[in-house]
Amino acid sequence: MAIGKWVGAGAGWILGGPIGGVIGYYIGKSFFSEADGNKDYEVSLLILSSLVVKADGKVLKVEMEFVKEYFVRVFGTNKANTYFKLFNSLNKQSFESELRKICLQINTHVSHSSRLEIVHFLFGVSASDRDVHKAEIDVIAKIAHYLNVNNNDFNSIKAMYDDKITANEKWYAILDLDTKATEADVKKSYRKMAMKYHPDKLQGVSKEIIELAEEKFLQVQDAYEHIMKQYN
Repeated sequence: MAIGKWVGAGAGWILGGPIGGVIGYYIGKSFFSEADGNKDYEVSLLILSSLVVKADGKVLKVEMEFVKEYFVRVFGTNKANTYFKLFNSLNKQSFESELRKICLQINTHVSHSSRLEIVHFLFGVSASDRDVHKAEIDVIAKIAHYLNVNNNDFNSIKAMYDDKITANEKWYAILDLDTKATEADVKKSYRKMAMKYHPDKLQGVSKEIIELAEEKFLQVQDAYEHIMKQYN
């Protein structure tokens, strides 16, 4: 399987910034002993996932397995095992103070569409134990803020995983609307969301990330269809 990448970043960008500092300080440079620009973004994803996993004070097996299974699908078992050893090391450390710098470094090399999918992925990690904990939401919200993902987009993605609201409320929330929205409001928001989350916006990424985008895109379509039935 070809190495899957979320973005076509230049080789080595991780080593010169705060992400490289985190890895060098906590894990050591041995992970980068072979020149491989493909590692850059995947390691940053592990760092953000680790922060979410640890947010509620518990490192649950099901959350760890969610991350591992993703990396197995993208990279195959052998390389995923190497990444997972790194992930275990990250989960034993604390680097919350570096979060803003890490996200700013990611911003420099990652498109906005891919950053939306990071937030989507992190909610998937949080929801893997069927409990999106408030502390996890708070961490993802902070990450989203640092990644320049606005509150409307954040709340739309969050609504996909919110089991504390009714189906009708969820449909409106996914479209970034309240339940008093007019039919014109719904159509306008749907067009905007459909353009923003269309999988074609993602270029040079792995098929697994395309699937994440397709999942969000289908949720937008589903929400629109359910709401429009109320106006007919």
